[in-house]
This record gives sequence, C-alpha cells and structure tokens, in this order.
Amino acid sequence: MNSERECYGKMFPPVIDMAHNMSIAGKVFAYELHYSGQVAQKRGITVNQNAWRECLKCPSMDDCYRMSIGTMLMELAVKSARETQYR
Repeated sequence: MNSERECYGKMFPPVIDMAHNMSIAGKVFAYELHYSGQVAQKRGITVNQNAWRECLKCPSMDDCYRMSIGTMLMELAVKSARETQYR
C-alpha cells in the first residue's frame, strides 16, 4: 500500500525541458522564462508560501524534500549530458 501523497517529491517544477513563455510550477516552487527571439527578456522564480507552510506541517516533509531535490538534480544531469558532446 502506497501511503505517500500525490505531491510527494514534486516541490520543484520539471527542469529537463524548460518551457519558454509560460509559467511552470511544482507544488511549492515555480519558474518562468520569457524570450523574444533568442534573448531572454524575463526570468523569474516564485514560491507558493501557502503550499510551503502546508509542506512544513506534513510528516513526510523531509523525505519529500530530499526526493524533490534528488529528482531535480537528476533532471539537470540528464539535461546537461544531452547538451555535452562526447568523443
């Protein structure tokens, strides 16, 4: 039986394929990147304070935060590996 909440490990938005010209949100953290051609015009990060307070009350908060960070780091590793040329 899986007792984890649906939001478990999803505090941060996905970063593997960062979307342009729209806001991408996880449960707590969000970002937006707005481009004009190839030039970034606006970049922003937001924190949903109400969701953060809700997370702080959750008994699985520490494990969830670790899973969220681990997932984000793996996505960043895969993203950077895709952009690296190997010999």
